[in-house]
Amino acid sequence: MTRVIIEMARLRRDGRALGDLIGELKEPAEENELRFKILAGDFKAYGTKIINGLANYAEEQKWSVAPDNHEGIRVLFPGKGIDGWFLLRLSVHDPIMPLNIESDTTGGNRKIALQLYSKLKEYELLDTSPLRKLLKI
Repeated sequence: MTRVIIEMARLRRDGRALGDLIGELKEPAEENELRFKILAGDFKAYGTKIINGLANYAEEQKWSVAPDNHEGIRVLFPGKGIDGWFLLRLSVHDPIMPLNIESDTTGGNRKIALQLYSKLKEYELLDTSPLRKLLKI
């Protein structure tokens, strides 16, 4: 917080506002947030199993896994008509796995979702109905 206050003071001195720091960032063409219910009794262990399984699958598929992510698994899809990413993580307190998908290309989220579904459908105690609804399958 101290760094933000210092930066705000510097910006004010230069006649700028905090919002100027993100003013040039562009919005993605598509973004989705889905929430999967974990139906297992020990949701943390099952969620961890899913993340680890997806990490192994990502390696097999030669996906670009972000190395600095500590929340779950974040995979980048540069180019290839996708220009996007997804982040699947485990909720700290609830039996839920939030999934965020973004793409700078129209139709990119569907391509990412299809690739994810090919793996996530293997987990019987993960309610993938939000993903199936997005994909209309």
